[in-house]
Amino acid sequence: MSSPLAIQLRNVRKSYGSHEVIKGISLDVAPREVVTIIGGSGSGKSTLLRCMNFLEEYDSGEILIDNQLIGYGIRVTGDYHRLPGRIVRDSLRDVCMVFQQFNLWPHLPVIDNVALPLRLVKDIPVAEARERARAQLEHVGLAHKADAWPGQLSGGQQQRVAIARALAMQPRIMLFDEPTSALDPELVGEVLNVIRTLSDEGMTMVIVTHEMGFAAKVSDKVVFLADGLIEEQGPPEQIFAAPQSPRLRQFLNTWRERQN
Repeated sequence: MSSPLAIQLRNVRKSYGSHEVIKGISLDVAPREVVTIIGGSGSGKSTLLRCMNFLEEYDSGEILIDNQLIGYGIRVTGDYHRLPGRIVRDSLRDVCMVFQQFNLWPHLPVIDNVALPLRLVKDIPVAEARERARAQLEHVGLAHKADAWPGQLSGGQQQRVAIARALAMQPRIMLFDEPTSALDPELVGEVLNVIRTLSDEGMTMVIVTHEMGFAAKVSDKVVFLADGLIEEQGPPEQIFAAPQSPRLRQFLNTWRERQN
């Protein structure tokens, strides 16, 4: 019997007023799979990712994590109803998200930035939380910065702390929303190396990124969005070396021109 899918999207739609941003997307993510989502500005990439974590309430369709419907229940009549927040949070306990901005608490040292969510969300004692935090800082190569303040770190280091904070929650699925977009170019590599390590360790990940070279190296599957729809998806060797869609070819040509 095959393993259940980690994430399933079935005809998901999302609008803001009269503007439909996601126009009926279906997508499967298998356990241990790395899926990158690429596309131009306004294509719906970040909105789709936020719907997966129910930070945005999708309007119709279904999103399932480990075969469990996220955000909504189904009445005996077949109607959908919004679930209470605590139930939604519990259904997403194995999912963590890393954002473009680092969102660290400036008044806490690095180790407490990682440990505090463990205490607040999982009620883990202080000593154990700090021990787990230190282990994850070691994981991202920042154990030596445990007692530093966020303002003393580079942007790349702050993003690695944000990743350590997510990892400390022991997720099975990680969502990354353009994790390098707020970084200076010379700091991008250190964050991408951490994500590549997680990929090698078998973490299930969905990554919205504008780093095409990284997507080509780390992905099991690349999804190209255009105007709120999946225009093309496939293995990176197909997407980057033999794209079928004219829109994808144009997108990649524009990206290559910017690199020259």
